[in-house]
Amino acid sequence: MNKDVVIIGNNKKICQQLKSKLRETGVSAELQILLGKHLDRNISRISEKTKGKQVVLVFKNEELKNVTELFHTNGITNLYVFPWDTHCFENENSNSILSNIMIPIDNSKPRLDYVEAEVSGSCNLNCKGCFQFSNLVEGKIFCDLKVFRKDLEKLKDFFWGIGKIRLLGGEPLINPDFLQFVMTAREIFPDSDIRLVSNGLLITKLTQPDLETIKNFNCTFDISDYPPTHKKIDEITDFLNKAGVAYTVSLPIKLFYKCLLREPLESPNESFNNCLFTHCHALGDGYLAACSHQFYISRLNSEYNLEYPENDKINIYQTTLTGWEINNILESPHDFCRYCSKGMVPIKWKTRLKRNAKPSDWIVERNFTNMKVVPVIQKILKLFAKKLRYFKQKPKNI
Repeated sequence: MNKDVVIIGNNKKICQQLKSKLRETGVSAELQILLGKHLDRNISRISEKTKGKQVVLVFKNEELKNVTELFHTNGITNLYVFPWDTHCFENENSNSILSNIMIPIDNSKPRLDYVEAEVSGSCNLNCKGCFQFSNLVEGKIFCDLKVFRKDLEKLKDFFWGIGKIRLLGGEPLINPDFLQFVMTAREIFPDSDIRLVSNGLLITKLTQPDLETIKNFNCTFDISDYPPTHKKIDEITDFLNKAGVAYTVSLPIKLFYKCLLREPLESPNESFNNCLFTHCHALGDGYLAACSHQFYISRLNSEYNLEYPENDKINIYQTTLTGWEINNILESPHDFCRYCSKGMVPIKWKTRLKRNAKPSDWIVERNFTNMKVVPVIQKILKLFAKKLRYFKQKPKNI
């Protein structure tokens, strides 16, 4: 690292802590604290003063995509990021911070905000209307670790980092190699906020080495508070608290939502604009999709002889698109949105095994309520959903 460093951030306390740590290693650092609404103007001004110096960005994880794009616009591509709000660093020594938490990035590429990958298609709950259709899966189906690694390495060709990687199922803890997925994700995208999305029922069976690995690799549990989980939530959180493992707990889940239509709409726009999950991009088997439905809809098709499209995704090995172009596609309406209702229909949460499942667990019938009334309400809720998601997914123990 260059011995002449400029720390740029909007959290004075964290910036000061980092400056002190760097001084202990002989690195001279000056601070530039950016506050206020005119971030783009301030970055443009500061860019001229940082030529020949090493720039370290100290911003919250969710802010880094936009901030690094502003630096890219100003021609600065050689940066470090310091993900202070998702990586535990208080107890790290100075040399460890330099080698493990201050992360060099190639800012000629964009950042991908979010991606999820299915570690296990199998589940131990079998929820009615499961978004991944996991209750239609028989036996144990696990993601191929070698394919997962290869796909993440390929994403590096397009993106300097990924804001959040969520490893899910099904239930990921059913996969005996789930820790390998955590370690692989951390190795390839050290900047990422890595989450294990679990119903929590198997967490208390984890060994001490398992917990140490999860903690040491800065991974957080996102616990879905289903009714069976809720009965044991104190036991689960006490267990994680004692181990010092970071976690979040969702709001109690009493409802699921279904949204698939039998026949497509003429335009995808309104369904996309109303959708609460437009950020849920997914990766698997060499493909990247704006909506994770593309990876799981085949389960519904094969079980009930349906014909929902399965190809609304990007082949990351054959595409000629840049990362910037891919981001634009992911953040825009796509064809499969036409098969989603403009408003989601709530159903009471319950378990339902494959033998009792039926297409109506996922498919809605068009009516005035879910095509006219619910979309208005849902569009308003979308304004608050992102803030609520950030609040509820802020880890404890970090």
